[in-house]
Amino acid sequence: MGNVTLFAKLLPFPAVTIISGRALFSVLILGLFFWLRGKSVSYRSFKDFLSVFGIGILFALHWVTYFHSIQVSTVAVGMLSLFTYPVFSAILEPLFGGKRPDPFAFFIACFSFFGLFLIVPDLSWDNQMFQGVVWGVVSAVLYAIRNLLTKEMHVHYPSSQILFTQLIATSLVLLPFADGLFVMLAEPKYLVFQVVLAGVFTSLAHTIWIRSLSNLSVTTAGTLSTLSPIYGSLAAWYFLGEVPPDRLWLGGGVILFCAILEVFRKQAESGKKEEEKLI
Repeated sequence: MGNVTLFAKLLPFPAVTIISGRALFSVLILGLFFWLRGKSVSYRSFKDFLSVFGIGILFALHWVTYFHSIQVSTVAVGMLSLFTYPVFSAILEPLFGGKRPDPFAFFIACFSFFGLFLIVPDLSWDNQMFQGVVWGVVSAVLYAIRNLLTKEMHVHYPSSQILFTQLIATSLVLLPFADGLFVMLAEPKYLVFQVVLAGVFTSLAHTIWIRSLSNLSVTTAGTLSTLSPIYGSLAAWYFLGEVPPDRLWLGGGVILFCAILEVFRKQAESGKKEEEKLI
């Protein structure tokens, strides 16, 4: 999903407008999929539907803040800031299970923020890199919470149904604020971009992503996706001419190191638990 960030730059419209189109087309694509397959999108209770719908509002806020982060800074800054979310997941996941957060997770979080500090040359709101990092971190927290809540609902409902409901929520919440949506869709080039964004990088990619949460912890699944900032930044370099400064590679290396360290730690914990069960 790393190359999805290119659309934040390729589409010269506000983040809310881009995400509105993305969600709307994704709803149409998934709706067609359900209709052709004769699948039901019903819920066991209205409470479950409201829960998934509410998660969709978080999803909308995550998308908008993420794309805005990229638009005010660069693809690399936005992606690296977002990819602090595996660390936030490591802190929040135990809380969702009624347990205390691991103190080591706090250490990793602090180390990740040190990596963000290396990226930003000036800690001032007037600096666009700083704005990009702040919006990216906000998006990361929202994404971590959304993934944790989605994992709980995925026990009862298929990934495509959950995503479909979340996308409906995203569309309904953002469409009233989507200035220039019809102008964007009237341009053939931008229309193609939206269809690709919705079909490949949303409907397909996020369905697979939610499905992975049934077999992996949110933290582990997030950490396994830490290659995204690397190939996403390289794609922005090639297609958009955004050459990352040296300090960004250094800060990004720290952030990705923290994320990768977390997955190895989680794997070690899982292995230890399996051994204890056998004993």
